[in-house]
Amino acid sequence: MTSREERTKVEPAPSWPIVAGGYVVGDPKGCIAICTLASEDICPALAKLSQVAIVGPCKTENVGIERLVLNVISNPNIRFLVICGTEVVGHVPGGTLKALHQNGIDPSTKKIRGAPGAIPYIEHLTPEAVERFRRQVQCIEIIGVEDLDQIRAKVEELAAQDPGAYPEPPFVVELKKRKAEEIATPIPPLTSSISPSMAALSALIEDISFKLRLIEKSQLTTSASIMRTWGMVVGMALALALLGLLAFMAF
Repeated sequence: MTSREERTKVEPAPSWPIVAGGYVVGDPKGCIAICTLASEDICPALAKLSQVAIVGPCKTENVGIERLVLNVISNPNIRFLVICGTEVVGHVPGGTLKALHQNGIDPSTKKIRGAPGAIPYIEHLTPEAVERFRRQVQCIEIIGVEDLDQIRAKVEELAAQDPGAYPEPPFVVELKKRKAEEIATPIPPLTSSISPSMAALSALIEDISFKLRLIEKSQLTTSASIMRTWGMVVGMALALALLGLLAFMAF
C-alpha cells in the first residue's frame, strides 16, 4: 500500500471552502468530510482529528445539501463523506444525502431520486456536479451516532485507506447572477398534498439566507442592484409572514 507521504495531495479551489456556512475547517488536504446533520456541538472536536478536512451540520434536504456538495467537489483531496449525528425530522437531510449519492438526480426536475425529504430539489447543482460528487467520494452512513469515540474510530479506519486526491481538478460551480424578482420567488416545487408546515417554512428561510449570500458574493454594488435587493428582502419578509400565518392556522 502507498504510504501517507507518497499519496498525492493537491491544492483545493482558491478560497476553499467556496460556500460559507456553519462549518469547521480542519486540514484542507485531509481525505475526510464529516456531516453531523443536527448535531452541531460535536463539530469542533471532530475537526481536530487527523485527515479531517471539514466538519459541519446539514439541516435541510435542498440548500444544505447543495452547500455540502459544492464544498466537497471543490476539494479533490476529500474522498470520504461520513454522515453521522441526529437526523432532522421532516427534512431528513441524512437520508436524502445518501439517496443523492446512490441515485443522483432527475436532470429535468433536479429532484433527488428516491429521497425521503419533503423538498429534495437541487436547484444550483448541475447534473455534472452531482456526478462528480458521486464519483469523488465514498459515502459512509452512521446516522444516529453522536459518540465521539465511535466516530473517531471510523475516521481512523478511513484515514488508513486514503487513496490520495481525486485525479481531476477542483470542480467549481459558477453560480449565475439572477434577477431579483426570480430570486424572490420560492423555487422548490411543492405538491398539492403538502400543507404549510414549520419544516417547509424552515427550508424556505434557509434558501433565502443562501441566496442573499450569493448576491453579496457576486458584488452587486450599484444603486439599482441595492434597491432590487432591498425589494427582494421586503417581498420575502411578507411571504414569510404569510407562510407563518398559514402554518399557525394549520395547527
